[in-house]
Amino acid sequence: MTRIYSRLEKILLPFKTLVIIGSYWGDEGKGKIIDLVAPFYDAVARFSGGAGAGHTLITELLRKFIGHLIPCGVAHKIMCFLARGEFFDLARFIAEKADAFRAMDGKLPPIRIDRQSPLWTPWHPIYESYIEYVMGKKKVRTTGKAIGILSGFAKLRISLLVGHLFMDEKDLRALLRILYKVCKPNFDQMIEEGIIRKRDVPGPDKVAKYLLKMAPEIKDDVIDTSWALSNLWKRGKRILLEGAQAIGLDPQWGTYPYVTSGNCTAAGAALGTGLPPEATTNIMAVFKILPTRVGAGPFPSEVWDRDKAERWAEKHPELFEEGRTRNRFLEKKLAKINAGTATPAELCQYFMVLGDERGATTGRGRSIGLPDLQWLRYMIRINKPKFLALTRFDMLSGVRSIQVVTGYKLDGRRLKPDEMPEPWRLGEVEVITQTWRCWSEDISGCDSFDELPEGAQRFIKRLEKALGVPIVLVGTGAERDAVIVRPTA
Repeated sequence: MTRIYSRLEKILLPFKTLVIIGSYWGDEGKGKIIDLVAPFYDAVARFSGGAGAGHTLITELLRKFIGHLIPCGVAHKIMCFLARGEFFDLARFIAEKADAFRAMDGKLPPIRIDRQSPLWTPWHPIYESYIEYVMGKKKVRTTGKAIGILSGFAKLRISLLVGHLFMDEKDLRALLRILYKVCKPNFDQMIEEGIIRKRDVPGPDKVAKYLLKMAPEIKDDVIDTSWALSNLWKRGKRILLEGAQAIGLDPQWGTYPYVTSGNCTAAGAALGTGLPPEATTNIMAVFKILPTRVGAGPFPSEVWDRDKAERWAEKHPELFEEGRTRNRFLEKKLAKINAGTATPAELCQYFMVLGDERGATTGRGRSIGLPDLQWLRYMIRINKPKFLALTRFDMLSGVRSIQVVTGYKLDGRRLKPDEMPEPWRLGEVEVITQTWRCWSEDISGCDSFDELPEGAQRFIKRLEKALGVPIVLVGTGAERDAVIVRPTA
C-alpha cells in the first residue's frame, strides 16, 4: 500500500475537500475508493442517503464491515459526520456502531450526528409498504428502509428530527401524535384490507417509549454538523464528502420514479452538509466497468431480464462461494462467451458470479449491463468531475471482446453524446454499440499501469478519450490494494 499511497498523495494533495459520487445506479465500489483516499483527510462526512445504502470496506485488521449510515472513513479512525442530508435510523445506527466497534477492535473515531436529520420511526416502513401496495405492478421495489417516506414527511414539515429526541418529552409526544394522525387513515385501510394487523401499528406513546429508550446512547454525539464542518474547512482541515447511491437514483436527475430520495449528485454535497458550493467543486466519480441495477426502473444497456437475474442469484448461492463448482461454472461460461455462443442470460450469469454481484443491503442479485458511454457522458455533464475512478476492471480479463454502448437512438434520431431522454422513455431507446477488444491475461491485483497487458492499457486509454475526464484510479480486484493509481498529467 505504501507505493499506492505515495502516488495517490501527489494527486490528492492540492484538494482540501473531495466529493465522491456514483456514476450509474449505485454498487460501483465507492466504499473501496473512499476507503483508499480517506487517509489523506482529517474528516469524512456522509451527505446523503440512509439505511438503504450499503458500503462494503475492509478494516486495517482485514475485517469486513458493511456500513449503511456510518461513513467509510471509520475504518481509518478519522472523525466521521452523519450530515444533515442523511436520513437517520436510530436503532440501525446503534447496531451498526457496535459492528464497527468489533471490526475496529474497539477503536472508533468520534462519530457526530446532525441534530436536524429526519428521524425514522416504526411507522415509516408501514407507510412505505402501503404506497408500494397501491402502486402494484408499477411499484419502485425499494430496499424497505423507508427513505422516501423519511424524505416526504420532512418536506411536508411533519417529520421528527434527531434533535427532537432531547426536547421536553411532552413536546416530543405531541409531534408524534401529529405524525400518527396523518398516517392513521392509511393504516386503517391497510388493516381493513388485511395487509397488516392492528397490533402491527404501535401507538404514539409506544413509539415515544421505543425512541427515548435508545436516545441516551447518541446524546453526546448529536450536534450541528454544518457548523462543525464549516469550522474545520475554515481552519484548513481536509474534508472528504461521501455520497450514497448514484446519479441514476437521484430524485431529480435519475430515472424517476425509480429513484431514491436523497441527493445523489455532487450538488448534494453542499446541500447535505451546509458547506458552501465553493468547498464542493473537487469531484471524483466512481464507475465500474460493467454497470448493475437492482429493483425496478429503466436500464438501457441491461443484458438480461432484471427479475430473472435477481432470482437466479438467490437460487444458486453455491456459485458465489470459492471452490471447484464456481471455477468450473466460470470456465464453461467464459468459453461460450469467447466462442460467441453465450446467450444474454449466460453472459449476465458469468459476470454476476465473477464479480459476486449481490446487494450489500438487500442480498438481491444485481442485473448486469454493458459499459455505457452515453450514460457516463450524461453523468459527467451533470457533475463535472475532475477525476474518474474505474472499479472491477479485472472482470474483463480473459474475455475476447465486449460490446460497448456508444450512443442512444430514439424515434429514429441519434441523441447527442450527453443527451438523455425523459426517464419514462429511457426504456424505449435503441442502444448503439461497438465491439471493443479486451485481453487474455489475468490482471487481478495489478497495481501499476505498466504491469497491464497492452490490450488492457489500450482499453483504458480509449475509454478515457471517449469520456474526456482523467481515469486516475483503476480497480483490479476486490482486495484493498488491488488498484492502479495513474498520474493526471
